[in-house]
Amino acid sequence: MIGGVSILSLDSKGRLAIPAKHRETLLSAFGHKLVVTLESQDHLLLYPEPNWRPVEARLLALPTGNPTLKRYQRLVLGHAETLEMDSAGRVLLPGRLRELTALDKDVALVGMGNRFELWNAEEWDSQTADALAIDQADLAQHLGDFTL
Repeated sequence: MIGGVSILSLDSKGRLAIPAKHRETLLSAFGHKLVVTLESQDHLLLYPEPNWRPVEARLLALPTGNPTLKRYQRLVLGHAETLEMDSAGRVLLPGRLRELTALDKDVALVGMGNRFELWNAEEWDSQTADALAIDQADLAQHLGDFTL
């Protein structure tokens, strides 16, 4: 499982150094390839390649007659790129994806179980503040019987 939040800095070439705690897990369980893609304008998704394949298959299986789903397929599949970690555990993030999500220097690498999300660090702090401000009664209504 991929979890935790790390605040990192991209280098001048746009490389992301995967933290050692994640790098060891990724290399031993998944190999050195990651797939990065765009899902929304505020963050990137970063999958270990084996975890990406089922997601890719589900996206390819979406009905192609629905224009909204077709646009979503184009967004996610069209921007997907395979990255290889170098010997220092770094991946070069495509410049266009960095531009589209305003990833410049400081970023938040957020573990989400089967993947990472990569956020601009300031935007991540804003998202965290918003989540901490969620009304607990409203949250309980949406969660039903779910508890941690």
